[in-house]
Amino acid sequence: MISPACSNRLNASTMLSLFITLVAASHSYAQTWCNKNYLPEQPIVPPGGQFSIPELSPAPLLVFRCAPILTPYLEKEDHIAGLFIEASITHTRYNGAEPINLAGEPTAGETLDVAISIGGTILSQSAVRLNSTSELHFPLANLSQSRKQPFTIDCTASYASHLSPEPQIFSTTASLFYLPRPSSGSVTKRDSRTGALLVRPAGSSSYETVFPFGFYTSFDGYLDSNLHILDELKAQGLTIVHPVPTFGNLTALERVLDRMEELGLYLVYDMRHTYKDHAALTAEVNMIKHRSNLLLWYTADEPDGTSEPLEAPRAAYDAIYELDGYHPVSLALNCADYEFAGYTWGADIVMPDTYTIGNDPTWSVKYDTRCTEDFGCCGCDNCRGELEDVSRRLDDFAIRLDVLGWARAKSLWAVPQAFGGEEFWTRPPSGREFATQVILSVNHGARGIMPWIDPTPADVKSAAAALSTALNSQSVKAFIFSPQATFSRLVLNRIDVGMWTLDSKTLLLVVNLNAHDTQLALPLSNAMGVQEVLNYGVRRVTGVQQQLEFELEGLGCAIFILSSPPLAFHTQDNEL
Repeated sequence: MISPACSNRLNASTMLSLFITLVAASHSYAQTWCNKNYLPEQPIVPPGGQFSIPELSPAPLLVFRCAPILTPYLEKEDHIAGLFIEASITHTRYNGAEPINLAGEPTAGETLDVAISIGGTILSQSAVRLNSTSELHFPLANLSQSRKQPFTIDCTASYASHLSPEPQIFSTTASLFYLPRPSSGSVTKRDSRTGALLVRPAGSSSYETVFPFGFYTSFDGYLDSNLHILDELKAQGLTIVHPVPTFGNLTALERVLDRMEELGLYLVYDMRHTYKDHAALTAEVNMIKHRSNLLLWYTADEPDGTSEPLEAPRAAYDAIYELDGYHPVSLALNCADYEFAGYTWGADIVMPDTYTIGNDPTWSVKYDTRCTEDFGCCGCDNCRGELEDVSRRLDDFAIRLDVLGWARAKSLWAVPQAFGGEEFWTRPPSGREFATQVILSVNHGARGIMPWIDPTPADVKSAAAALSTALNSQSVKAFIFSPQATFSRLVLNRIDVGMWTLDSKTLLLVVNLNAHDTQLALPLSNAMGVQEVLNYGVRRVTGVQQQLEFELEGLGCAIFILSSPPLAFHTQDNEL
């Protein structure tokens, strides 16, 4: 409530603050979660909205896709643009996949003749092997002047087969943003090949990759009353801060954002309560978009949980790109499988939040009901109560993005659990459990880490600091964000290993999901060259001839750089 005595002192900022608060207060929640009934007196009603995995085709199909390598390109800054080309043979009916007249399995020499053009004018062309990826580049001067609206690039592939007298023609399009340089504020570029975000730090003339790592952070009663918290986060090596609204005091918000700019902490700006109101969204975007540390926008927070209108995230997405266009748009999803395509349409970055620690996902302690695929709310939708819930959710989302043809257009981040002792969760994770969530998430495709929530226990914050520092080291980013690195992942006996190989060296992220100690043996051509980047519970690393042996404690994880790529992989459980 605002006192009548203060009503004549409401300036524009105060009016916006009041409006945001009123919109948030008026938000009503449905008596369903993930479109499931969850109260004891409610009936079981199938929620619907499940993602349909396509049926297999008896005949081979070509998946031909093209996507801009960077989004956006900038006038007077970028001179060459590139498109990433994919040409894969499959029997899965991916969106846009078309039959191809193959005589048999494609050979190494079979190619497509690929051309990219705009308005009938060819920009670049090249032969692209089947079951491969390639890049085609062209001068941006070949486009008209920069503009806010994307350019539509036509991508065409021709395949000659002796089974057909005429070559088969395949076509698709890509939307390429070539924008005027902004007069103020930051620009966040996204690399479609790796999911990396590129930023230009204050005082620098060039862009560099950043591994976004930082918490959703309480604003009221925390950030707004103690700016020194931001100094601590910076000193701990975290790279982003996501203040959680409502922002009842915009003067305090400005102080927080100013200090973040001074420290070089990147901002994730949250409009969860206002993104459905065009006037409020417009006011907030115009207020924030000139910030030099803005990394990305955040609109819908778990819209699938509350069954918010499917068109709302897309409408907000379109409005933000009209108002700004220089920063990606993100949202978080809570459900395992409810209207995935509809909600993710309105985002460049999608974040599953899978909270499985200290939780029984089969019985709701809050509502005293069971939880199934058709009923109940247990705080972790369709989970099994194990760490693999985190990786399964990321894998499922990645598969769906690929089926939809959005794998290059959208990236995945992760929201590890950093809280507990309330509602469904009997306790927060330990620092070791938090670290396992992070390493597991990175191995399964997360290219940003944003845990819920700070304040968080000291051991979790300590683990986050060590992990962010390691993942933002140049030696680690050089692998994870290199388009030339080859990635492989192996999961055996609940040991999860991610390997990025580049120039005969390998970055290895390993995590033991077992509560007991486990051994791992990794044959290498050279077992002596091991650089330790981070160690959270690998008790011993031993090089024996051409084999590297690890002894991992329960829930242990680590990051190493190996001087040679692995030749094979073996694990052995060992109760110690």
